Amino acid sequence: MLQAPSLLSLGACAVAAGVAAHVARRALLHRRSGTPALGFDAALARLSGSSVEDLILIVDFDRTLTDGDSAQCHDVIGATSLVPESLRAGFAPLLDFSDPAKVPYKGDAWWVRANELLLTHASRVLTPETVRRLVHEAPLFGTSTQPMQLRPGAARLLARLSELDVPVLIVSAGFADIIAAFLAARAVPLGSNVRVCSNLLVHDAASGQLTGIEPSPPITGCNKQLTFERNRDWFTTTHRRRRDLLVTCETPPRRF
Repeated sequence: MLQAPSLLSLGACAVAAGVAAHVARRALLHRRSGTPALGFDAALARLSGSSVEDLILIVDFDRTLTDGDSAQCHDVIGATSLVPESLRAGFAPLLDFSDPAKVPYKGDAWWVRANELLLTHASRVLTPETVRRLVHEAPLFGTSTQPMQLRPGAARLLARLSELDVPVLIVSAGFADIIAAFLAARAVPLGSNVRVCSNLLVHDAASGQLTGIEPSPPITGCNKQLTFERNRDWFTTTHRRRRDLLVTCETPPRRF
């Protein structure tokens, strides 16, 4: 029986390492058996002997797949002239992190408040077409110093993992609609190997108006430890035989 090609020989790990070296404060490799998480160098060494049949990549979106100074999903959706001024005014204090102590909402409440503002002030204008325009026209705002843009190597990484049929779970406290529109605008397809676990804008089929945001309560930067429960079928049925999880993000949660 032929041994499955290693990740390094196929180039996937090299590309992932290039992205991770730029983004992650640390990259974690989790074994299904419960082996403690490893640091980046140890994870890379472990992966060098793994095969593509064993790998799952879990990756954050904002400032991980996108550049470290990039506008984030909430910057894009709450700071553009395409949405009402009342929404921009409501989002302004949420997006101003110049003094974190003065941010008006903490923890999950920040995302809950953002969703309330969107449903109250932008339900009529935040259509799928507007979402597609947002990724092109969002200004610099909040903590961003440049528009939303991909991190160098990210498009190549996603394309190579698609070629190898390596499962990719994009976990984001932003918006799946923004992520999909942004990647599509840059000709980065979301292949069948990719699942996006993020907040979803729900639109009326006839009018296109925003009618809700799912899930409720929202996916936030404070509850990503629920990733496994939110995607249990994906992990335990679709990809139950895969053993190695490469988690690449700015600040990994303690567990998924």
